[in-house]
Amino acid sequence: MEDNRKNILEVKNLHTYFYTDSGVVKSVDGVDFELKEGATLGIVGESGSGKSVTSLSIMGLLTGTTGKIAEGEILLEGRDIAHISEEEKRKLRGSQISMIFQEPMTSLNPVMKIGKQLTECILQHQNISKEEAWKKAEDMLRRTGVPRVEHMMKEYPFQLSGGQRQRVMIAMALVCRPKILIADEPTTALDVTIQAQILDLMNGLKKAIGTSILFITHDLGVVAEVCDEVVVMYCGRGVEKGDVKELFAHPSHPYTIGLLNSIPKLGEAVEELEAIPGNVPNPKYMPKGCKFAPRCSRAFEKCQEEEPGFYEVGSGHVSRCWLCEKGGN
Repeated sequence: MEDNRKNILEVKNLHTYFYTDSGVVKSVDGVDFELKEGATLGIVGESGSGKSVTSLSIMGLLTGTTGKIAEGEILLEGRDIAHISEEEKRKLRGSQISMIFQEPMTSLNPVMKIGKQLTECILQHQNISKEEAWKKAEDMLRRTGVPRVEHMMKEYPFQLSGGQRQRVMIAMALVCRPKILIADEPTTALDVTIQAQILDLMNGLKKAIGTSILFITHDLGVVAEVCDEVVVMYCGRGVEKGDVKELFAHPSHPYTIGLLNSIPKLGEAVEELEAIPGNVPNPKYMPKGCKFAPRCSRAFEKCQEEEPGFYEVGSGHVSRCWLCEKGGN
């Protein structure tokens, strides 16, 4: 069924490079995707594929690093936010776009009580009193399902469990009702039970608030559960993208197939899981042609010499692979 929802975020030909003494690191090298209103888009790939740098580029959090958006557009409701001023970026963060990180202890201030951190976030973007901000903060914490809200508002981050800290981060990210929430591996550090609770919470709040979610993870099982569409990234660019059910049912790119084959399946007894040979190449020394060719068992001469473009392999489903050039894979 055709999805007629508008694109709230469009990333077009994004290149983010890090300039070091030993050379240029092309962490993101031409990625494209769209996030629709009220939808959840998953970005998956191994460590080093460019997922997190893509999210930092969208958030405008490259300042203080050697990283720079060298080319491309990041359109938020049609407005290019890739090259706006730092002041404008600060106004957007929290109010229009928010982010949840993998480890909340590195994001929360360890010497500031939870209530003060939440209210400061609100007061930065809304012209209301401290009392109103405190009430809003308590209300959002309750919506995340934490117990003893009044007590927790007066606690420090170290006094909370990992799951509670992540709920605080979700409350902080959503308290100003942003249009987009970027979740970068938000459940990786949690046990399976708490992970499921956090995913349910995020999905419920997305529906209640109307926020669109960009979900960054290496966990394909999580993507299958919470995402509407998915982009598979490798070496700083998308190699396959489409509707999550379509893509998982009919994976086309050898890299996507390798990722899916590495997941254990219920009811199947295997001595050893399949693994993709080799490692993600150093972004300073990218291979010629298809970047996955050195690890691909199906690569042929053309793969070593020329970079493929995207080929349509299904309805809204595209793959960057020479094997798909004539509609086959």
